Amino acid sequence: MTPNPRLQKLPGRATDDNAHGGDHTKGKRKSGRPFDPRQALHVVLRSTKARGQYSMLSPRHCNHISTLVNRLKTRWGISVYRYANVGNHLHLLIRAKSRKQWQGFIRELAGGIAMIVTGARKGNALKRPEGAPRGFWNQLVYTRIVSWGRDFKTVAQYVLKNLWEGFGVPVRRYLARGYKILEISEDGGVFIHASATTEILNALKPG
Repeated sequence: MTPNPRLQKLPGRATDDNAHGGDHTKGKRKSGRPFDPRQALHVVLRSTKARGQYSMLSPRHCNHISTLVNRLKTRWGISVYRYANVGNHLHLLIRAKSRKQWQGFIRELAGGIAMIVTGARKGNALKRPEGAPRGFWNQLVYTRIVSWGRDFKTVAQYVLKNLWEGFGVPVRRYLARGYKILEISEDGGVFIHASATTEILNALKPG
């Protein structure tokens, strides 16, 4: 069976024991979402309709969505380690202390973002602007349990790459041209070509 190319873009190995939603469970029999309160979760909310004026990165939407995430993480006691809005999808690296907290957080987040972007309101569909997409989310929310250590670090850096891609920095293009990421954070990144000598790399390393 040929692996789904979209799944290959996500870090880590998604199995039925640690992942659910998105393309991973597309066409499969419904099953419970794996959850472990002791571990982190990589969360992806994707909408192919979130383009143009309905992009989650639109100046009319992005700050409201970020504010919503911050409000809901406090309300539900969720730790948000990384967050990236890429326009047509969101990446979050979080931890919930209970399944109830997770369910409350993601339910309100998904519904709130759809309302922000489409203008629709529960019980009053007439407020939805003409042409706004119905059924904003086209897939189940994707989650994968992330182990602490190397797995967590890999996903955290992946989310940061998506954050900078969202801001228009062509991170993947740099990597394809032979550059390596020396350092990357929410404040910026340092890239150096793979042909650089060890002495240069050591001199440029933080600290």
